[in-house]
Amino acid sequence: MTSEAPVPPHSIEAEQAVIGAVIMNQEAFDVIERKQPLVPADFFEPLHQFLWERFQQEHAAGHRLDYRLAMIALGAAGGIAVAQSTMTVAKYAAQLAAAATTVVNAPDYARTIASLSARRKLIDAAEVMLINARSDMSPAECANIAIETIDECAAKPNRGTARINIFDAAERSLQRMQVGMQNKGRISGVSTGVYDLDMKTGGLQPGDLIILAGRPGMGKSGVAVSIARAAAFNNFPTLYFSLEMGEVSLADRVLAEMCFDARDPVTYESIARGTLSVGQATRVIEARRRLVETPFSIEVQGGLALSQIATRARKHNQMLERKGMALGLLIVDHMHIMSASNRYAGQRVNEVTEISAGLKALAKELGVPVLALAQLSRQVEARDNKRPGLSDLRESGAIEQDADLIIFLYREAYYLKDKIDDDAKDQARLDRLLEVQNKLEAAIAKNRNGPTCTVDLFFDAGCNALSTAGRW
Repeated sequence: MTSEAPVPPHSIEAEQAVIGAVIMNQEAFDVIERKQPLVPADFFEPLHQFLWERFQQEHAAGHRLDYRLAMIALGAAGGIAVAQSTMTVAKYAAQLAAAATTVVNAPDYARTIASLSARRKLIDAAEVMLINARSDMSPAECANIAIETIDECAAKPNRGTARINIFDAAERSLQRMQVGMQNKGRISGVSTGVYDLDMKTGGLQPGDLIILAGRPGMGKSGVAVSIARAAAFNNFPTLYFSLEMGEVSLADRVLAEMCFDARDPVTYESIARGTLSVGQATRVIEARRRLVETPFSIEVQGGLALSQIATRARKHNQMLERKGMALGLLIVDHMHIMSASNRYAGQRVNEVTEISAGLKALAKELGVPVLALAQLSRQVEARDNKRPGLSDLRESGAIEQDADLIIFLYREAYYLKDKIDDDAKDQARLDRLLEVQNKLEAAIAKNRNGPTCTVDLFFDAGCNALSTAGRW
């Protein structure tokens, strides 16, 4: 005696109610698209999948969705059997119309369909994971495939934006303008902690993907750590994914910047080695005390995949929401050492494209700025002028396309120092090094919210101290 396989979770009644609502009222489809978009695969019944795909095609073409269209579509799908039904096409179309819910209730039924669809995906993921676990596949690869599949279920739906008249959009523009006029000098996004940079960018905006790019030694991680500390100190809960640097090394940098004094600087190397005076050590201890309850969390693990970062970020945000807070800034250090999915294995351009698009989607889903560090091509080193540009972004033009803000970092002192080591008698070069040793150029190469320009900053690399030029 064999037991029948359990029927996957579904609701034919909810599916019929939603499709019936679309047949009976043209507005129902628009309401569902705004509040709970559905794709054909969300429906359990094959005939409903076919109908919804047809509805989407006709709606995109600007055609009316009604009973007549349903009859034509059902007629074309005559070979598809309705679950446990022998009724005619005409009778089934009539049943759908009779089962129709109201436009007001349609999103609720749509949410039921989406929820049951997600449950079926979870069941499929569990079955695939069980098969993979029993195979010769490595545990790590098995886990990554499972995480990617489950992540698709955990992600919030990509809700469409309601159509809006330009007059109403202009009203929102005026409201934002008035807020700005009443709060002159304030920025609308998350502060970088550097006034000049904030004034050019308006701060890091929710939903934006910000790329901080540069060659090794330009200070990418140092600047990212400084921005993270500033955001957390301004009560924007910050989650920092460090795929390269350990949590203690990261903490060394935070403490060094907090202790910075141009007359008696404390380097993060001296903190790590314990080579400090009693007075310097006291300042470090006091800085650590000030970090109590600072909303700055660190995830330290190399080779994380996009799906793993997304899952952990959502979980962290849920934890914050239970405390009456919300994630304010997400930092990934850095995107070029993230693991890609198996979808484009070995195709590096496609892998980077997938990572870039995924980070942008995550920013929009969570409604927070995502700051991703990016490595630049080695071609920069072969040029006399080593200031980077958009063409130097490694492996994919998709980064330039997906990013809302791209900032390139350049430290002339880094290259001058190398040359002086080779030729210590070059007095002119030595003088130039002394002049620019703490100068950091932040070139804003793309900015959806403001101008493109170069901002000169003060940056003491050894102390991880970042500020507006001339402050220290």
